Amino acid sequence: MKFEKLKLLLLLPLLTYVISYMYLALYHAKPLIFDIIVHEGGTYTLLQVIFYASHFLGHVPVQTMLAFLFTGAYLCMTGSQATPYSKNTVWMLFIALASFLILSFILSLTMFGFEDTFSFIAQRKQQATGMYVQGGSWNLHLPSSTLLFFLVPVYLFVFKRLFQRNMELRPRGLGYILFSVFMLFLFTLVFNKYSLSPLLSVWGDPRYLAHSIRELLTFPVTYFPLPLYFLLKNENPGFESLHKEIKNPLSSIMACLVLLLLLGVCYQLSISLAAGIGTLAQKPAFTKGPPLGIPYLLASHYFEHFLDTIYFTLLCLFLYGVSRASAQMNEKIKGS
Repeated sequence: MKFEKLKLLLLLPLLTYVISYMYLALYHAKPLIFDIIVHEGGTYTLLQVIFYASHFLGHVPVQTMLAFLFTGAYLCMTGSQATPYSKNTVWMLFIALASFLILSFILSLTMFGFEDTFSFIAQRKQQATGMYVQGGSWNLHLPSSTLLFFLVPVYLFVFKRLFQRNMELRPRGLGYILFSVFMLFLFTLVFNKYSLSPLLSVWGDPRYLAHSIRELLTFPVTYFPLPLYFLLKNENPGFESLHKEIKNPLSSIMACLVLLLLLGVCYQLSISLAAGIGTLAQKPAFTKGPPLGIPYLLASHYFEHFLDTIYFTLLCLFLYGVSRASAQMNEKIKGS
């Protein structure tokens, strides 16, 4: 059977988790580490980290905003070559999404308790170590959430080119993108007692900026590949000449976004390095020698966002399905 190149997108998160597991197993010198404490705060085992439901529920606002951004950017860069989405498929995705949230809530209460669950949901808690800060995980993700507005379109552009999918600049996803911008301001207001000051203040905090770099190294290899696989698979194959595409205004837009992204990343790195990333890392009881290094912080972090990845994928596909179903309905109305 001929291997479908598009399946490389599915291999990317799989390899990320396999390599991360191998690194953690080597660090702890044990082949089976599901019952070993691996969380950087020295609190949870690997199995608890994978099913860290309270942490996931605290990230739902971030993931929801990101799903609207991701789907909207994809729709803005995709022409009419996508195949139709049936109403049954959309409803199935909605049911799967709702069921996943309900099961996650039950899991959170069962494994992590009432206080941890609602502290994360209310955006009062940032970390498992008991760090309570107004704005919670929403504020912690503000720097990375901002830069993702530059990263997401570039990521989609690169992979659509890599897998030879046509691109057109269309307004169909603009509503989703504008709604994601609206959520960025709305959630910041709601979670910070009607203040927008964190949108600026977080950019001077080395801890927030170092966390942002880790998030930017997480999304492209765990979150984005899964919905993108299904979205690209849903497109009718076809690729026009590169010369025509180079003239496309998309190329100029991408160049500007790359520049802004690089400036943002360089700024975050400079502030984090100046503060000493090593001093920001935690040193739990299992630490061997100096504080946890960047490879460990990344490896354990990937598993911490396992549930987030599932929610993000389901929501992106649901939003895409709603958009396609709406477009099909409009076409039928015009046709009649």
